[in-house]
Amino acid sequence: MAPPGRGLVAFMTDFGLSDPYVGIVKAVIERLGAGRVRVVDITHEVEAFSILAGAYVLYTSYRYFPPGTVFLAVVDPGVGTERKPVAIETRSYYFIGPDNGLLYPAASEDGIVRVHMISNEAVYIKPVSRSFHGRDIFAPAAAHLALGGGIEALGEPLDPGSLRRLSLRRSCRGDEEEVEAMVVYIDRFGNAALGLTEECLNMLCRHGEVEVEARGRRKARCLPVFSQAEPGELVFYMNSLGFPELAVNLGNAARELGLAPGSSLGLRPAGPRG
Repeated sequence: MAPPGRGLVAFMTDFGLSDPYVGIVKAVIERLGAGRVRVVDITHEVEAFSILAGAYVLYTSYRYFPPGTVFLAVVDPGVGTERKPVAIETRSYYFIGPDNGLLYPAASEDGIVRVHMISNEAVYIKPVSRSFHGRDIFAPAAAHLALGGGIEALGEPLDPGSLRRLSLRRSCRGDEEEVEAMVVYIDRFGNAALGLTEECLNMLCRHGEVEVEARGRRKARCLPVFSQAEPGELVFYMNSLGFPELAVNLGNAARELGLAPGSSLGLRPAGPRG
């Protein structure tokens, strides 16, 4: 069971920083918290509408925060539809956001204890907009938990099994000749994180290179880190967040290979050069 909220909200969205949305959500938390809640920004530059990329960012970030942190995550292309606003309590944390798969990888890994729908209108900022639940529903719920309030006050309990599931990785069989991989995230350098396990990387790299099928066929060298490659060389390696990744040293792999979050590409072991 998560400890009571410790006055810390970790905030992640696809809102960007050129519009007032992030500042407005923070203003609601500040008003309700009266200086007792601190907000740490994870990022607000998640690819617009990409639940997959948002789930990756949240999953790879949450474990570095202290127990009792409340994660407020909003990538919500279904805002105003039938998707549920939810609060999830895990062994160590709380997660607030839409039930669209965004919260699931992080929350399930930490261990889901209970789930409540954010349905108690006494918590809401009114009038409630149909398109800005981050301000009117999620922000006050996050402030409530961060201040030590109980999750049960937010609304009725939900069966954790009813949560929308999203998977960030697939495993590989040792005898696979070709692996289909999904791009789960692209960072600002154009490095493309793939939804594979480390065992997949080891299997694919057994000869030192992989053949990549994306905009034709290219070979990528298996190295511990992209900086060991020649400038412009395509590299396949394990990134710092625990996912196999394609990168071009001093270049942009996503642009060169035509990749975006959700793209699929084929990978197969290739023999070493020479």
